[in-house]
Amino acid sequence: MSDPTVLVTNDDGIDAHGIRALATALETVGDVTVVAPADNQSWAGRDMTWHAGPTGIEETSFGYAVDGTPSDAVAVALSVLDIDPDIVVSGVNDGMNLAAHIIERSGTVGAAMEAAHLGVPAVAVSTADHTDPEPPHPDPAAFEMPAEAAAFVTERALSADVFDVAEFLNVNVPAYAEQPQVTLTRPVREYDLEPQRVDADAVELRDGGWQRFLAGEPPADPETDRHAVLHGDVSVTPMRLPRAVEPDVTFDGFDPD
Repeated sequence: MSDPTVLVTNDDGIDAHGIRALATALETVGDVTVVAPADNQSWAGRDMTWHAGPTGIEETSFGYAVDGTPSDAVAVALSVLDIDPDIVVSGVNDGMNLAAHIIERSGTVGAAMEAAHLGVPAVAVSTADHTDPEPPHPDPAAFEMPAEAAAFVTERALSADVFDVAEFLNVNVPAYAEQPQVTLTRPVREYDLEPQRVDADAVELRDGGWQRFLAGEPPADPETDRHAVLHGDVSVTPMRLPRAVEPDVTFDGFDPD
């Protein structure tokens, strides 16, 4: 059996330390091609530049730089550059992507979701030291172990047919963790929005749960992503796209027939 083909992308931009470490680590898994945003697109979610004019593509010595979002990069790779990967791996993101409401906003995860929508399994991988999580992290070595963990998870997921069930994996690796265990998790669901009024005309929106995470306070549920990371483990969350509908909902006075 031939080696799998791996498309590598990210949201921090093609020059970020994380994607360089990831592409190197994944060379042990398969044939790697890099297609990534030309510059930083953090928190882009699944945004695409549908109406912003032509999307530039530049071939570099490392890969293809796309003037657009992470979703643009995946779409360009699959539909324009005719890359036919067995899997898309996005990251290593500079900063954690933990909890359901964070995942939905992440450009790193957005790239994985775009791949899944296009029928390609994907892995999104992120890292940070939870005591100092704010990017950028200037040390390239901080991304080496998370990249190796991503390669380990990617290889095992492909060989174990994980993607017969899941459509993508969200992986979070504590920076500088020593011999972490790989743990299957689910996203934290709590979202404690704590707006604080700064003055008569402004507020600061804060996430209380995120502040507790930064303080090292684990969630009560030990099977969640934040709990695993705070205990020094690699969190792997198998996920499916949000396509489910509820067919039994009815409205008074409305007859669909």
